[in-house]
Amino acid sequence: MVRTWEDGTVAVEVCPICSSLQVRVVEPEWFVVELERAELRAPAVFEVEFACRDCGSHWN
Repeated sequence: MVRTWEDGTVAVEVCPICSSLQVRVVEPEWFVVELERAELRAPAVFEVEFACRDCGSHWN
């Protein structure tokens, strides 16, 4: 997966198993968000999971 932003920044995600650039981001399952107001103010941390289209491996 290669992503280029307007400012010229480039990010490349390569499969750690087969070195393929055919990588995708795994979409999270549907979920229900039930948060209190105080929890909305806390910084959110999201873990991104990747998958290789060539060999099928998953990592984050």
